[in-house]
Amino acid sequence: MARSIPASGSNTSRNRGVLILAALFAVLSAALMFAFLNSRGGESSGVPEGVIDAGEVESVVVLNRDVDFGVTITSDMVSVQPVAVSALLPGYLTEIENVVGKVTTTKMYQGEQVIPGKVTTFDEQATLAFKVPEGRRALSLMIPHEAWGNAGLVQPGDRVDVIGVTTLVSVDPLTGAEKLDIVSGVIAQDVAVLAVAQTVVKVVPNLDERSATTKDDDTAATAQDDAADDPAASFRPLDEASTYEEAISITLALTPEEATKVAIIDAMKDDQGQYRIVARQQGDTGPIDGQVTWTLEDVFDLTK
Repeated sequence: MARSIPASGSNTSRNRGVLILAALFAVLSAALMFAFLNSRGGESSGVPEGVIDAGEVESVVVLNRDVDFGVTITSDMVSVQPVAVSALLPGYLTEIENVVGKVTTTKMYQGEQVIPGKVTTFDEQATLAFKVPEGRRALSLMIPHEAWGNAGLVQPGDRVDVIGVTTLVSVDPLTGAEKLDIVSGVIAQDVAVLAVAQTVVKVVPNLDERSATTKDDDTAATAQDDAADDPAASFRPLDEASTYEEAISITLALTPEEATKVAIIDAMKDDQGQYRIVARQQGDTGPIDGQVTWTLEDVFDLTK
C-alpha cells in the first residue's frame, strides 16, 4: 500500500519568508522611531521660539562656577544666560561689565543669578579686610614712643619702610667676656600704611570703575583711575593732611614673610629689639639699592 509524504519543504519556506518580513518591519519601525525621537530632541534642546517671542525669558548674568565669599569676580566666572521671567530675582543684572571687578559678599553657586545684594565694590566696604591688598597681611604695632613712628606724622595711605634694631649680648665661653652685638636692618620695604590708630585708609582699588570723566587738560579726574595705573595711588587719602601725634598704634600691609619678621622684633623687650617706621617720599616705590643690614662695626671702626 502506497504512503503519502507531507510537503514539509513548502511549509518551511513559507515560515522563513514570514520571519524575514517581520524582521524587515521591525527594522523599519526602529528607524522611524529613532528619526522621530531625534527630531523631537533637536527641537527641545534650546528655548522654544514661541517662549522667546512671548518675552518669557530674559538674558541675565549668572555664575559659571561656585565662588567663595570675598572673591573678586573676573570675566571667566560669569556669562549671560536665558532665564525664565518667572525665575528672575529682583535686581538681576544683564551686563557682564556691571559685575566684573566686584567682590562677593556671600558664597555663591554655579548657575546662580548675580544680583547687587550679593556683590559690592571695594570702596563700599568699611572693614579692614577689604582694605588689605592682595597677597598682603594687616599687622598692627603699638607705638611706645612717638619717634618710632615718625613723630606721629605718618598718615593712612603713606608708604614706609620698617627698620629692625636688635641689641644682644654674647658671652665668650672661654674667657667669659661679654660682647655687645648690635644689628640694624631693613626688614620691610615699600609698605602701605592701612591705618593709624582707628583711622583707616580712605581709597582702595575699585577694579570695575576704571572709566571716568576727564578734565579740560585730558588728565584723569578720579582717584580710581590713578589706582588702576599706579598701585601706590591706591592708598592716597583724599581728605586734607592731618597728623596723629597721639596715635598709639599703626597698621601696615605686609607680606606674610615681612609680617613674621616685624612681629619678632615687636615681641622683644625694648632694650633688646626695637623697630622704626621710616616714611617714603610720595611716589617712591622702588626697592632699596645696596646694603640693607648693618652692624656696630659698620658704623664705627672698632679696630683702632
